[in-house]
Amino acid sequence: MKILMNKVNLKAIHILNTAKQVMASNSGEGFIDSAVFSVLHCYDRITTIRKRVNNSMIKGEFKADKLIKKSRAILTDQRGEGTIQQAISILISVVLGSLLLMGLYSLFENIILPTLQNKIIDMFNYSS
Repeated sequence: MKILMNKVNLKAIHILNTAKQVMASNSGEGFIDSAVFSVLHCYDRITTIRKRVNNSMIKGEFKADKLIKKSRAILTDQRGEGTIQQAISILISVVLGSLLLMGLYSLFENIILPTLQNKIIDMFNYSS
């Protein structure tokens, strides 16, 4: 941003020096008035650009400062509320998963596999 501001300042100085040279070399008042008007217009544009750049720099610094403060607050938080909730939810899901797995094992062992075995034997039993 500083490089941009230096370029803008150099351009403004160049425009002002050119206008002074033009005014010194020509004595026509209409030309001088238009030159002064154009110089003032350029100067107004340059000040507007300078203000916008300064405002955007201030906004960027404010946002960066806000982000740093928020990050620091999150990292230094010692409460641990989220950790306890996550541990409880993981524990509940492990217990429910193990109960479901035990139920499926007993279902397959006691009901599905013996019935399936009898059906297969009956299907390939040609003697009856």
